Amino acid sequence: MFTLVDAIHRNERLNPTAEAVADDNGRLTHGELADRAFRIAGVLRSAGVLPGDTVGVLTDNGIFGIETLFGTIAAGAAYVPYNWRWAQAELVHGINETGASVILVADHFADALDTAMESAEFDRELTVLTEAELESRLSVTERLDTVSVAPEDAACIVFTGGTTGFSKGVVLSHRAALTNALNEIADCRIGARPGDRGLVTTPLFHSAALLCWVLPHYVTGRSTYVVQKFDEHRVAELVERESITNMFLVPNMIRRMLTAGAFDNDGFRKSFAALHSGAGLLRMPDKQAVADMIPGVDLYFRYGLTEAGPMVTRLLPADMLRPEVDGSIGTEYLLAEVELRDLFDGSPVPVGEIGEICVRGPGVMTGYFGRPDATAEVLDDAGWLRTGDLAERDENGYLYFRDRAKDMIKTGGENVYSSEIEQLLHTHPAVMEAAVIGVPSLQWDEEVRAVIAVRPGVAVSEADVAMFLRGHLAGYKVPKVIKLVGAEDLPMNPSGKIVKTRIRSAMGW
Repeated sequence: MFTLVDAIHRNERLNPTAEAVADDNGRLTHGELADRAFRIAGVLRSAGVLPGDTVGVLTDNGIFGIETLFGTIAAGAAYVPYNWRWAQAELVHGINETGASVILVADHFADALDTAMESAEFDRELTVLTEAELESRLSVTERLDTVSVAPEDAACIVFTGGTTGFSKGVVLSHRAALTNALNEIADCRIGARPGDRGLVTTPLFHSAALLCWVLPHYVTGRSTYVVQKFDEHRVAELVERESITNMFLVPNMIRRMLTAGAFDNDGFRKSFAALHSGAGLLRMPDKQAVADMIPGVDLYFRYGLTEAGPMVTRLLPADMLRPEVDGSIGTEYLLAEVELRDLFDGSPVPVGEIGEICVRGPGVMTGYFGRPDATAEVLDDAGWLRTGDLAERDENGYLYFRDRAKDMIKTGGENVYSSEIEQLLHTHPAVMEAAVIGVPSLQWDEEVRAVIAVRPGVAVSEADVAMFLRGHLAGYKVPKVIKLVGAEDLPMNPSGKIVKTRIRSAMGW
């Protein structure tokens, strides 16, 4: 079966002069990227890396992160991208957790890695190669282009979001990575259009950027431009200058683009073909605003999680502006199977009832690295992954995300799904971002509270929002406390997603 190593050979053979990747500092053709990948593999072998080992990489977005991905894979090892925003203790945990003995580090992160290494104990000797040191070795190192890997061999280990405790390393095989790429190509046409050129704005240490954008464009011989961080006007500039055809933006980024007027750009009207979103809430007002700004653009919404490889479902362009499925996460991808099951006894739930999303398919993770017990808790012998997410399915097969099981609020004997309230809040014209959480209460067990970032220049009060909600929700679902804040006051992760676990402390609750 085809593996990612085969993809490197294929692109070197068939697309040697076509651009593969670019960033603010340079560009590589597929031929150049393949040659550098095989030479990086040679350097890794000389440093003692063998097939089946892990290689840690500490870098932000750029060519270095992508060439080390393919170099590690070419050596038969598993690529482990560390979160460059981690605190020192988290970085030490990540290194220890996944067993890497060789770490590749971008020059501007070398000091941070040195500090972590000086202050912590590791259970093995570490070899660190900086970006500059790696570069100096490439020209004097022979290519290692003869390594064979199997489909079930680990291609990468991607850390979960780690919203509770330290992150876990999710092992994704060559089979899983290629399955996800094929799902994206077949269902969402990522890399499938002639001249496709993707823009990556989210961190490469997350599965969405790495596996849903870089890989689909790579295996089809297309090109990816990588930016270090999201900026509304910079994105608009690059879409025009680089003839970008598609990108993924979390809903928060889309709303920032709309507020800044950044979609009003010749590039979006000339070359841009598809805008994808997920990892948040995107309702009709925002979708319609994008469609009005970029007539003819294909809009997609997607749901997934790292453990699933990552993608599970997608809402396609034909459905994105249909009011009757507004708020849906769509239906499953071509190579994914989804069941909704009772959270307690595991039995399938009927149409219209809420159950846990369980997914099975060749894209699902092998397991958590070095954690067989944690793996067994979520992955059964039949290959079904318990996601911990709750949804319901309508009579036409469309799925509607309701909540994380752990975020369900129990108030006065009733179950309240925070996502239901958040989805509704996002239909209010004054709401830019919203998060609903449960806060311990002597009277109610948990009290429903909401934090709302108001759109710039729009006047609204807490009473206005409460009145709006009462017109659509049962009284016990209406937040007892509503707090209006600036968008900068909501805690966000590097991908622009609200971190609910930090809201209580941020709001003094």
